[in-house]
Amino acid sequence: MAFNSIKFYLLLGINLLMLGTLSLNAWIAYHDALHELDEIYDAELARSAKLISLLLSSNPIPQTNTEPLVIAVPHITEMGETLSAQQERLLDGHKYEGKIAFQAQQGDKLIMLSENALQFPTPQRQAGYHEITEHNTLWVTFSYFVPEQDLWIFTAQREDIREELGAHIAQAQVRPILFMMLPLSLLIYLVIRLVLRPLQLLQQQVADKTPEQLHEIQLALPLELQPIQSAINRLLQRIRRYLQQEKRFIADASHELRTPLSILQLHAQNLSSASDPAEVTEAVNAITEGSKRMSHLINQLLSIARLDHLQQPDCTAIPVSSLLHHSLSQLPMKLLDKVNWQLELDDSCQIYGDDTLLQSVMRNVLDNAAKYSPADGTVKVQTSRNKQQQIMINIINSGSTKAETSRLGNRFYRHQQHQQIEGAGLGLSIVKHIIELHSGSISFSANNQLGLDVLILLPQAPQNG
Repeated sequence: MAFNSIKFYLLLGINLLMLGTLSLNAWIAYHDALHELDEIYDAELARSAKLISLLLSSNPIPQTNTEPLVIAVPHITEMGETLSAQQERLLDGHKYEGKIAFQAQQGDKLIMLSENALQFPTPQRQAGYHEITEHNTLWVTFSYFVPEQDLWIFTAQREDIREELGAHIAQAQVRPILFMMLPLSLLIYLVIRLVLRPLQLLQQQVADKTPEQLHEIQLALPLELQPIQSAINRLLQRIRRYLQQEKRFIADASHELRTPLSILQLHAQNLSSASDPAEVTEAVNAITEGSKRMSHLINQLLSIARLDHLQQPDCTAIPVSSLLHHSLSQLPMKLLDKVNWQLELDDSCQIYGDDTLLQSVMRNVLDNAAKYSPADGTVKVQTSRNKQQQIMINIINSGSTKAETSRLGNRFYRHQQHQQIEGAGLGLSIVKHIIELHSGSISFSANNQLGLDVLILLPQAPQNG
């Protein structure tokens, strides 16, 4: 398993979190158990002292006894570490009896004690709990005083018994953690692997994609992975569309360049074999015109290629009147003189876009409007704004409409009866692409003057202030 992987970090993180949580719970349980044990043992010392005082009150030891009464403590050699609790109960005592001791003093006289308290130092005559050390062994003692009999009862318990039981409790807390960590880690690994299985399937589907197989991925994925699948499918759609555009561009370019090249080659052959000066001039003129047409076609193809890769134009506020006047000034003089121009412009209209690209749009549309109008025809240009905060540019010409309006804007589309007019059928395709880049639209419709209406909608520039 790679270290830099979601699976590894999930496994490591969950195991560390589980280990930390279990350890914290074990530590809290251990200290709570020690506290409860201390309280139980302390209560046992107090109860034992009161029982001994009650026993001596009901059965006092005769004053004639010069020696204290010593209570024997059984010595059990078999500590019972390997015995069950039921087997330990069959013994004649318990291994912990030697770890509990007591003394009873009446006045200054020691009257009774357990055998293991013979070497005890003199306990403190102060009611409550104390600690004493005997032969490097720490004992917890309880002192109890009966004033009516001037009787002190001292009970004691070795501290190591408490530590021993605490160690057993700690082991009982830690042992399940140690035994459960491995199977739990294995179970967590299997769960993580199962949960990440859809991600692996998605990765496999993406890895298997080829340029020829860019169909969408359709997997039953969890909710968290569905947005990723949707994003990948959108990317595949864009790639597929891009590849289709590239293939169409190559096919169209090859088709359109083949004809002028063939014509140039034919005229070049005629030029090489021509002997009449008139034939030479005709061939040279044909080659010159063919070269110009091919140069224009190549420039338009390059423009389309650049636009296909342009994602976001550099937009600024542009006065529509200024844009249209600049675009008209770039038209050939023969087209400006060919038709009558009627401009009805709203000087307050401003659009938001790239000035260079939009000049190309207007230049192409106005060029076509004049080119496809009859001599002395009319081209009307109107600007206004609509309720949707869009600028409307309406270009109307007169003439004989031959084109199918639904196909205008398609690459290399030209009506058969317009083949004699200069052009390659790419101008409106460039126009349509630029307008779409500006979140606008362009539409074509025939008018009652047998001409064409072109309506361009572009976003209005934001108002200052």
